Amino acid sequence: MQTVGNDQVIRSFDASHPPAARVEPGEVFVMETNDRFQDWKEGGEWPLDQLSLMTGPVYVEGATPGQTLAVEVLDIQSRLGFGYVLAIPGFGLLEDRVEFRKRIVPIEGQRIRYSDTLSLPVEPNVSRIGVAPAEGAQPSNACGAFGGQLSNGDLGPGATLLLPIFVEGGLLSIEDVHARMGDGEATASAVEIAARVTLRCQVTASLGLRQPVVLTREEVQTLGNGVNAEAAARQALDAMAQLLVDRTDADPTEAAMLASVAADLRISEMAGSPCHLRAAMKREILGL
Repeated sequence: MQTVGNDQVIRSFDASHPPAARVEPGEVFVMETNDRFQDWKEGGEWPLDQLSLMTGPVYVEGATPGQTLAVEVLDIQSRLGFGYVLAIPGFGLLEDRVEFRKRIVPIEGQRIRYSDTLSLPVEPNVSRIGVAPAEGAQPSNACGAFGGQLSNGDLGPGATLLLPIFVEGGLLSIEDVHARMGDGEATASAVEIAARVTLRCQVTASLGLRQPVVLTREEVQTLGNGVNAEAAARQALDAMAQLLVDRTDADPTEAAMLASVAADLRISEMAGSPCHLRAAMKREILGL
């Protein structure tokens, strides 16, 4: 099984990056991510050189523009056996309640030892994952049709991310992995970890997606981001309504009505700008 080591560092989603590995559709492979928070010692100076690290890209054989890349998340493990939780003044919805604090939390099996009296179950997710955009470069914290900073706590083992392909091979990159993330990220931090992420990619020409879509075991989730929660919610619902038009015989009005009775809006991340929300609907409604 191929492993893309955490030394394969890039800092943008960009078709000009040479592939760190080439995989066949259906091949299981591992991508390692970095400890991005080790040198963060105070709130005033953000370690941007560390925070912009990504691993990749991976070239998927046979992936061509106009197709869809289905990225299955098979497993996520902590590489170092611990994670960080931070509070950062001025960031997150509780920005005015906190002083800078950095807590190291051991990860023991499937439990996070948050303190001497409290442990939490590991529920990992990949927050930053995407392919190369059609043109130019996008910074590591960008989001768009190519994926990027998705901040979706449901994108963990058992979930599949569907991404439109814009360049040959797709060129998949990842980072910002969490052992656990609360919806909203109240202090702009989850349990931040260096990880080993096991993935498998498939390529399909039948979906014709325009935006990233997350499939969990039961749900289809469309994603939205914007300057505030209302803008992010509107984008997520627009994407869900368009998916209904594309996947069923619904016209735009019927799609909006069905979204009104069968789609749930959920906060993903509101720690800064943009805000991230997702719309969720049962898979059987969309036939996915």
